[in-house]
Amino acid sequence: MHPIQRTWSQTRINLMQKCPRAFVLRYGIAAYATKHPTGQMLREYFSIQTPWILMQISIRETIRDYVEDYQIGMKWSKNLIRLKFNQFFRHRVKERNSIISELSAWKDQKSMFHRVKPEQHLEEIGAKRCIKLIQHKSFTHLLNTMTFESISPLKSKIVDGIKVYNSPDFCAEKGETSILIRINLFGYSSIDHINQNAALISLGTEKKTIVQYSWKNGKWFIHKTNVSKKENKSIRQLIRLDSKEMERILKLVGTKNNLEQIPFADSSRSCMHCSVRFLCPAKDRLEEAKGEQMALMC
Repeated sequence: MHPIQRTWSQTRINLMQKCPRAFVLRYGIAAYATKHPTGQMLREYFSIQTPWILMQISIRETIRDYVEDYQIGMKWSKNLIRLKFNQFFRHRVKERNSIISELSAWKDQKSMFHRVKPEQHLEEIGAKRCIKLIQHKSFTHLLNTMTFESISPLKSKIVDGIKVYNSPDFCAEKGETSILIRINLFGYSSIDHINQNAALISLGTEKKTIVQYSWKNGKWFIHKTNVSKKENKSIRQLIRLDSKEMERILKLVGTKNNLEQIPFADSSRSCMHCSVRFLCPAKDRLEEAKGEQMALMC
């Protein structure tokens, strides 16, 4: 069985739901056609992130470094927090610009990517969010009373034969007490969303409290969750169903990488920041492309 068909992550599911075609390009063709020029190009394009996303990534990197230093007795000042965040953010922007410079070799005149400079307002937003989390009473209390271990975002777990990616950021322990901590940089849409995320994080663990720090409306919200057996069973079923849908979509492509039957995006909004929009028939007129596809399938 194709390896991608047995891998699950929230990012992949979100992309598949918003645009099955982008999902197939990113996790199908780009991932397994690296020796082909088009596959190489797709991988490079998908590695490019917007400055806003780079800011989010830099927040997580700053918090991880802060926790590591805090554990050995090194406490950062606000100015040092800002400095550290800016260093991470500027490094990420530099990496992004370097990739874009290399892509010029493709001579694609329709590329939507341009080199950028670190934006001051994003540096201010990112540093502010770091400071607010680091100074949060709940977060400070956990740091002062428990031992933290950073968890790699690339760490996976096998659930019913499916490789699942949805790791916490930290595991905090004290004696027999153990909690998993997740920093949700994109907020949350509902309490159900928070509970579902807690169930995903808890997979493969036993009787661990899930603590999520979620940014919304200018502040960090805290949610503590103890996942029940019923919720655990429900999330496993959801992963199985999602995995089957991914398999179905990828099978439509076939051995010749035919995308004619792969649906387009759910809305034009999903196309706005798509990394491979220049390759898509719907790049300018989504509804027209959908209509043409329906006509071909009739």
